[in-house]
Amino acid sequence: MNIELTDKQKIKIINSEDVYAIMQKVLLREEIIDQEKEHFWIIGLTTHNKILFVELVSLGSVNATTV
Repeated sequence: MNIELTDKQKIKIINSEDVYAIMQKVLLREEIIDQEKEHFWIIGLTTHNKILFVELVSLGSVNATTV
């Protein structure tokens, strides 16, 4: 799953709280059944720490995912 962002959503990441806020919104959009599974996400950034994309690399079981 690759999430496209609008220019307004391409905010600058300053600290881990910024990443938490973004990922919380992403994860709340998922189906209930997938919320209990292990996820491996990538957040692509520019050289100025602005978000380019958010991509789900792997969705595993309840306690593991294959990378």
